[in-house]
Amino acid sequence: MANEYVLIQNKDEGLGQIAVSNNVFNHIVVITVSENKHVFFEDGTGKKSLTVNNANGHVTIDLKVRVQYGQEVERAIKALQAELQRSIEMMVDFDDVTINVHVVGFKFN
Repeated sequence: MANEYVLIQNKDEGLGQIAVSNNVFNHIVVITVSENKHVFFEDGTGKKSLTVNNANGHVTIDLKVRVQYGQEVERAIKALQAELQRSIEMMVDFDDVTINVHVVGFKFN
């Protein structure tokens, strides 16, 4: 079973360790995707379209998304991956993340 927390600071600097819940990564992804104008969660909310797992201090994020019709899929997904990476690094100062994006279709409207 995967750990529920990711150890961010393993060094004991007199104050203790810092660990971040998988739910924090989940919320960062949901907020970042909801701010994107070209990529949307398959289910609309991310509840069923998003999984966050961690093992040995490495976080893997899997997303199922739809791309806005008319957008270049590869460009939209690479931009989303880069934005997710930036958001995670900025908010929790953690960069050992793999972001797998599975495009399941298009959004028309």
